[in-house]
Amino acid sequence: MDLYTRGEEDAVFAALRAEDPVHWRDANERGPGFWSLTRYQDIRDAATDAERLSSAQGTQIFDRKVEGHGRASLHNMDDPEHGALRKITLPYLRAVKIQQWNEVIDGTTGYLFDEAEKAGEFDLVDVVAARLPMLVLSRVLGVGEADAPRLVDWTNRLTSSDPDHRVDAAALETTRGELLDYFRWLTDQRRADPQNDLVSILVTGEKDGVKLTWEELAAYYIVLVAAGNETTRHLVSGGTIALAENPGTWQRVLDDESLLPTMVEEMFRYVTPVAAMRRTAAVDLSIAGRQIREGEKVVLWFGAGNRDPEVFENPDVFDITRKPNDHITFGWGVHFCLGTHLARAEIRAYFAEQRARGVDFVPTAEPVRVRNNLFRGWSSVPVRLEHR
Repeated sequence: MDLYTRGEEDAVFAALRAEDPVHWRDANERGPGFWSLTRYQDIRDAATDAERLSSAQGTQIFDRKVEGHGRASLHNMDDPEHGALRKITLPYLRAVKIQQWNEVIDGTTGYLFDEAEKAGEFDLVDVVAARLPMLVLSRVLGVGEADAPRLVDWTNRLTSSDPDHRVDAAALETTRGELLDYFRWLTDQRRADPQNDLVSILVTGEKDGVKLTWEELAAYYIVLVAAGNETTRHLVSGGTIALAENPGTWQRVLDDESLLPTMVEEMFRYVTPVAAMRRTAAVDLSIAGRQIREGEKVVLWFGAGNRDPEVFENPDVFDITRKPNDHITFGWGVHFCLGTHLARAEIRAYFAEQRARGVDFVPTAEPVRVRNNLFRGWSSVPVRLEHR
């Protein structure tokens, strides 16, 4: 894991892409062996091949599931069950539907920048990055404004942990229990009185003509909370760091608002907050001439694919004018991220607010990467707010 905390993984992936793009890593005490895909096209093809590369045996590199063992969420299942569950919420999370939450998103970003301006010097993760996605998602889900800080706390404890075997399993289960106790109460509330929120959509929705069971709802709630957190959280941190490491870039955006959309897409590519997802071979198959046996694990390194020079010119350069930018940050195929439109709306609103206020975040100490190979994320980004 030290490779990731030191930020050295891109160089390793570049070597693998050039020399061994479908690379086998032996099993060890931390988990089973797996194949690593590091080329863009191989990753995209594998993400599309859901019939032969299954998600049902877990999508994290290590055999852990955020929803807990015994539960299966959208991440950890295949069609047709995956598709039946996904289509319940998909219409609600389309781009046109997300527009109804623009006022909430704008209000949240405004509030967080007010907090940042008051603080002056602070940790960007604690004050802004960890709070933005959960404060927005709480409203989308239907969590009351007074309860939103509790959702932030539960999510931080549930998803932003070291993937090492020494993680306190009992503490994680306690957090799941607290979170699900709350959502069981909210489920009862929405069954009695449905509202315009995602929990209401789930409790009134049906899979194959039948209402979802509590276990199905519980797994859905947890994966929505977990997935809704990591991408936006780490993109705010990583995007801010990218701007700081490329002097003059933010000033270009301040001078030209039209650069905001392409800057945001480049941040998604350059940072790739969800770095990888795992699949399991359902049959014997071949990938780029390598023979994969049934049951073997295959890891799709999205971050490596987003730095493939066959697809992206000067891939290690943070280029806010990059077009086209067909990154695979949100995955591909049937497991393409449900929350894509919400994440984009949050990030666009966030940096638009930063631009409107004419502020910059200047690092005051070295950022600290999370000790995790599934996410490219940061646990601490000390900054000072300055007005341009």
